[in-house]
Amino acid sequence: MNLLFYCILYLIPACIFIYMAGMVYSRNRHSAKHITCSLLYVFTSMWFLGVFTILITYPKYFDLLTIYWVNGAISIASLLSLHLWLMNANMYARKNGKYLKLLFVPGVVMLLTFPIDSWMLRSDRNLLDPTFIPGPGLYLLWIVDFAYLTFNLILTVIEMKKGNNAAKLWYKGILLYFVWTFSMLVASLIFQNTNLYFVFYFIPHGSLFWAVAIFLSMSRFDYLSSYEKRYNILFQRSPLGILIMDIEAKVLEASPQIAQYLGVKKEELINKSIIPFLGGIDKEMFITKHQKVFMEETKVENLELTFVNKLIERKTLLVDYEFILVEGKTLQFVMLKDITEAKTKEERVRYLAYHDILTGLSNRAAFEKQITELLNKKEKFNLLLMDLNKLKRINDTFGHQAGDYAIKHIANILQEFASENDHAARLGGDEFVMLLSADETENIIKKIQLQLSTPLTLSDQNQLHLSASIGVSSYPADGVTMDQLYSVADKRMYAEKHKGKNS
Repeated sequence: MNLLFYCILYLIPACIFIYMAGMVYSRNRHSAKHITCSLLYVFTSMWFLGVFTILITYPKYFDLLTIYWVNGAISIASLLSLHLWLMNANMYARKNGKYLKLLFVPGVVMLLTFPIDSWMLRSDRNLLDPTFIPGPGLYLLWIVDFAYLTFNLILTVIEMKKGNNAAKLWYKGILLYFVWTFSMLVASLIFQNTNLYFVFYFIPHGSLFWAVAIFLSMSRFDYLSSYEKRYNILFQRSPLGILIMDIEAKVLEASPQIAQYLGVKKEELINKSIIPFLGGIDKEMFITKHQKVFMEETKVENLELTFVNKLIERKTLLVDYEFILVEGKTLQFVMLKDITEAKTKEERVRYLAYHDILTGLSNRAAFEKQITELLNKKEKFNLLLMDLNKLKRINDTFGHQAGDYAIKHIANILQEFASENDHAARLGGDEFVMLLSADETENIIKKIQLQLSTPLTLSDQNQLHLSASIGVSSYPADGVTMDQLYSVADKRMYAEKHKGKNS
């Protein structure tokens, strides 16, 4: 019956402390606070286990178990609690905070004095059964332990004044622990060898008040916050897309941003290959390259990936990835940033740098770049220069919108007749240019003139009769530089214009 009573009284609290130690440690295995608190719980459970072992083995090993196990566990727990509370109050970070470590010296010294004979416990050899008679060392040890507890209480009050809500719970827990332990200890000394000595059994249970206080502060105020919880918050709220994949490009985890980028629900993505969600890419090349970098564990930064998602939206993502080891398995950790808008603006700027805004044709800069490339190839080509006749009269008579309409009409004609190897551009105003192969030039001129012979109908049903003057120069017969070819074509164009006026 006594054994069952002892199991309930000591083993259940010990198991509770061990469970809490594991729970705290699992919340963040890399935090000094979490490690210290979990060790504190372990040594508090050792206190309960020590008393349980004394009671079931009494009187054998009474002195050794009392000194080394029970009081050793209490002393180490006191040192750990002081360390935890100094970290809670951020005392080590203060100026000269490193000297606070000297506070641990008395406790460590007391631990080292345990082996001294009759220092911790005094034995009355006239008694058949061992009796709990504290020696001077044990009294001194209790004073040190209670001093540490008092110091913790002071630090807690300081934290309360700073507005730390969790500290209010700590204060109540420590105060109850202090009062309970002191009362039970004094009562057990007073009532030793009496019927009331049973209070000795309840000395360790004051620590439950303090343990519950820490547990409540964890649940209510996120004290000793979960590493996984913080990671999950960052994962869920990160402005970047975060993706974890295996060697087969199967998605094991994805943040909400990834689902948004791909235009799908997260549930559709998890444990599926990412490849079907990337429209417009070479799927075989993607998986081959993915597996290659996976095998080599190549770290990549600022890689651009452009694709069409399930919502038929063109997306460009900036990709960084490296490799992590999870439960012995290598996985790819990918971070993605949506740069679609920036890329669109960049492409627009690049487009405007080489295109005419009104017509969409290449501009002068693009023309000069193209003709330079042709000249470097040293292959024959013709430069066709064309000028829209009487543009000023059109503007004055029908308005500038009609003039713009006529210019766009000319541009459409040039785009229609220019092949893949040809180049059409608007140099400005009413002046256009084409770079053509020598054997196509005459045929294209005829097509342009035929198209211009058809009147252009305006929105108000007025008709424009358009005409254009054309001059052609040939490389290398008429020149070997851009200026020479342009000058020859310009003279021939104006000669045709002048001829048209006189006819």
